[in-house]
Order: sequence, then C-alpha cells, then structure tokens
Amino acid sequence: MSTVNIMPDFDLKVSALCNSVQIDYGIINGKFNQESSHIIVFIKAGLTGSIYGYENKYLKMARNLFERYGVTVFVVSNPEGSGNSIGHGLQIIENYCKARHIEQYGVYFVGISNGGVQGLFAFEQYPVIQKALLIGAPLNDRPDLIQKALVNFKGEKLYLVCGNKDPCFGLFKLYSELESEKVIFTAYMKVDHVFSGNTELFIKLPEKYLFTI
Repeated sequence: MSTVNIMPDFDLKVSALCNSVQIDYGIINGKFNQESSHIIVFIKAGLTGSIYGYENKYLKMARNLFERYGVTVFVVSNPEGSGNSIGHGLQIIENYCKARHIEQYGVYFVGISNGGVQGLFAFEQYPVIQKALLIGAPLNDRPDLIQKALVNFKGEKLYLVCGNKDPCFGLFKLYSELESEKVIFTAYMKVDHVFSGNTELFIKLPEKYLFTI
C-alpha cells in the first residue's frame, strides 16, 4: 500500500484590508534559534493570485525555503483593486516580528509578475528590503519609473528573471542594458510567463538567487 506525502499547510493564515480590499497572508514560522531566522522572505503573488498559487506552487516555494534555510516566509495574495500593497505587507511583517520580539531582521523579496512590479516601485521607499527577485515582472508600464527604480536600487542585489517565451521578453532585454553589479538580468530559454512545465525550476528560483549566489 503506497503512502501519500501531504505537504504541510502554512503555520498561520491572516487577512487584513488594504484600500478596502482583503489581502491574505500565509506564514511559515522560522526556526528562531538560527541566524537565518532573522531573514523574512516576502513572496508577493501575481495579479489575482492566492497565497497558494496554481497547484500550490507558492506554498511549495515557501516550504522549500523554510526546509533549506529555516527562514520565516510570508506569502501574500494580490487581489485586484488593492493597489501597490508592498508597504501594507511590510507593516504586517513588522507587527509579526514585534509580537515575537525579533528586534533586527531583513527582508528578502520575491515578486511574481505584477507582484514584482509592485516591489520594484516600492524598493526605494523601504530599505528594509535587502535582496529582491522579480520573476516575469511585466516591464511594460511607466518606463521612466522603471528606469529610475533599476538605476537607484540601494539594496544588496536585485535579480530579474524572465523566460524567452514571455510576452514581455523584448522589454526585458531592452531594460537589461541597465544591468549593473547590483542589478542582474537572467533569461531562461523555452520558458513562458507562468513557467508551464517548469514548476520545479520556478519553486527553486528564490533559493538559487537569494541564498546561494
């Protein structure tokens, strides 16, 4: 008789209003006796995305980071009408840390699609974000602000990844001319916007770029 491995759910789920729209937070508690527990990974879903994502891909991404590094992970939904909710998410993270007497922490940000664009436009305002990974961020709106955000990034590293089958790949290549020591662009061949058929690669992108490079 075969056994089915059931993936554990989030340790905690909370909801809060942002611009009168409910945003959901799925939280995996870090191992607080480890130095890495003072790193909070903030995963922002793509537009209309839930905290789980298609076939639980966001939960799998979060669980992988916890199991590998013991970090606390927040996965945040992205409902329509909530606007740029990065500041809202960082406030929820701050409240969480205060309640657990975590006095010093840094945030590693992962933004998928529209979640990545929200992050890009918020980095300058929130220096607590030390590293960031933007996956398939559609760089097709407000080019002046995009260029300013890329040039003025003050964190440790900003990684942008995109598949060559993504509709926005042409713009991705154009903006890659702004690559610097801090801002790094990487293209993936035979990969579309949602990493169809490449779920394992997708799940491990934060591990690769934020923890091992």
